[in-house]
Amino acid sequence: MKKLLNLICAFIFLIQGISVYAEEIGETIFTLGEVVVTAEKDEGDERKEIDAKVLKTHKVVDLAEILSDEMITATMIRKGSYGNEIALRGFSQANLRFFADDTIVEGACGSRKDPSFSHISLLTVDRIEVREGPFDVTEVGALGGSVNVITKRPQEGFHGEILPKAGSYGYWSTGGYLTGGNKKVQGLIGYNYSESNQYEDGAGNKISSFNPTYSQAGKDAKAFKKHDIWGKLQFKPKDNQTLFLSHTYGKANDILTPRVEMDTESEITNLSRAEYIITDLGIFSDKLTLSLYHNRIEHYPSHKYRTVSPKRENDVVTTIVGGKIENERSVRFAKFTYGFNFYRRNWDGYMMNSETGAVLKPDLFPDADELDLGLYLKADKDINNWSLNAGIRGDYFETEANDLVNGKLRYSQNLTDTNKNKEMFLTGYFTAKYYLTEGCSIFWGIGHSVRTPTLVERYLQASSSFYGNPDLDATKNTEIDFGFQAALEKLNLKAKAFYSDLKDYIYQQAPPQTWTNIDAHIYGFDAEAIVDIASNFTIQGGLAYQRGKKDSQPLNNTDKNLAQIPPLKTKLALNYDNSKVFGTLEWIHSEDADEIDIDAGEQKLKGWDVLNLRAGYKYKQLTFNIGVDNIFDQCYAVANSYEWDVVAGAGANPSIVNEPGRFIYGSISYSF
Repeated sequence: MKKLLNLICAFIFLIQGISVYAEEIGETIFTLGEVVVTAEKDEGDERKEIDAKVLKTHKVVDLAEILSDEMITATMIRKGSYGNEIALRGFSQANLRFFADDTIVEGACGSRKDPSFSHISLLTVDRIEVREGPFDVTEVGALGGSVNVITKRPQEGFHGEILPKAGSYGYWSTGGYLTGGNKKVQGLIGYNYSESNQYEDGAGNKISSFNPTYSQAGKDAKAFKKHDIWGKLQFKPKDNQTLFLSHTYGKANDILTPRVEMDTESEITNLSRAEYIITDLGIFSDKLTLSLYHNRIEHYPSHKYRTVSPKRENDVVTTIVGGKIENERSVRFAKFTYGFNFYRRNWDGYMMNSETGAVLKPDLFPDADELDLGLYLKADKDINNWSLNAGIRGDYFETEANDLVNGKLRYSQNLTDTNKNKEMFLTGYFTAKYYLTEGCSIFWGIGHSVRTPTLVERYLQASSSFYGNPDLDATKNTEIDFGFQAALEKLNLKAKAFYSDLKDYIYQQAPPQTWTNIDAHIYGFDAEAIVDIASNFTIQGGLAYQRGKKDSQPLNNTDKNLAQIPPLKTKLALNYDNSKVFGTLEWIHSEDADEIDIDAGEQKLKGWDVLNLRAGYKYKQLTFNIGVDNIFDQCYAVANSYEWDVVAGAGANPSIVNEPGRFIYGSISYSF
């Protein structure tokens, strides 16, 4: 560890010296002139933003639903009314990285009943940043992209918002926040409560009907209930210094998840963060950021609403402690961003008999730890019509399970005696954008990223025939992206294609039910266009297509199709916005999901078409939003078969949960 700390210090001083030296002698020092980075204004090639105004126009039961609707390249993975996930260009689950204010958020459930989005209240959100591809070295583990939820910061003065919402199937939510302060100290506090009955699909089927194990109590139960409260403090002792503290607490009960074997009886979320920013430090720094965070998720799933016997329940807790030191420095040569970040995660849980209290599986999730230490450097440079971006990152990663039987993992010893793993990785990217004219450009990029095995994949101890594989290698993605963008007087057009070569892609196999490494590839393209057709009216269209193929096969699987790849998706929308009145009428279409991995237990899904309507009106400090999703009450399912249940295992056909039928909703926002 001492050697590692010395290496970190040497790295920081080396980069600082380079940036200061470059400032002194100008651009002629290096011949790197053609090897630099997309400046901040060009990061939109790989990053898309969705702001709070757009979020509020949706029914906002679940953030995953909004991303799937707003982004042509995103497809939702439906599990229930609440707590869903997305696939982004064919990457999903652990192959994406999820952040809240740049802190890693990971749920505790082995079956991902509590994905990252389920721990974030909409009222806290300022905007959502979605990055596609392996083009970020400031964070670790984003194999195919990342989603970062940026929350509201405290403000000076006195401001706030009250936002009650209601919709079909007994859905309602109410909450708000207050923020205020002077130039030195600002604070923010907020609260939200939401609940819903079970929705029905277009044929009138309640969500509990999609799994035959529900009892009568389960069939009559609400779909979820959730409380969220959050507070933030911001101190500015000097004009160039900011200290920021925040904490979020969430409590959810009885979240029905017919997709998997158990429901979430109770769940507690605690997200804590501290950040200190210093700007304008002369030749040493334009912006220095120091941050620490502690995220803890307590997850208690059970058979409370199921007819299985004996009834069981799990007690699972995960904690992540992390932080970073980052410096930004602009010199005449380029803009440099470099730093060090780390996180340590612990995951521990057991299963017991709900009726007797007897512990059935004390090491189901065997008190496993993972640690990552990373150094990174990126640089931005504009040269005439070129905007260039490059980054490099090095990581040290280790995992270890601590709850052992006679020095070994209880069931994984059927496969291997390995427990502790230590690995080092080098990742990076290079992108180039060339402006043909002021509004037209072409771009190209190549990136290499790494996704380490999750603690579930390495250490799950479910049974003698279903267990984790500590020998798993990390997945490596080498990806090429290219495309063009044109911003003309009446037309904004963007198209992009990509090819991902995946080495040691982590895949589930059976029997025995475990995880293994294969080689595979994913390729696809997407295009979006916005046309101004009249005053305040625009037409927006888009399509996204991706395919995945195996280059090597897991045990007992001969299907060449890669699982978890959504089918072709298209979207056409008519938008109106004159700042006071705004609305969207949209048609979304999905092709049949028939190029699937049958041997992995996936099921074919029929294509679907839905029509949605959203409208709003702003009057002084009031904003009224109304909407109808699935206007024609269609009965359909999105690509929700593309996620395995670690309880049921591979080869067990997963339950398919249909989408809600016609959903009418409205909200009133009062801001001051």
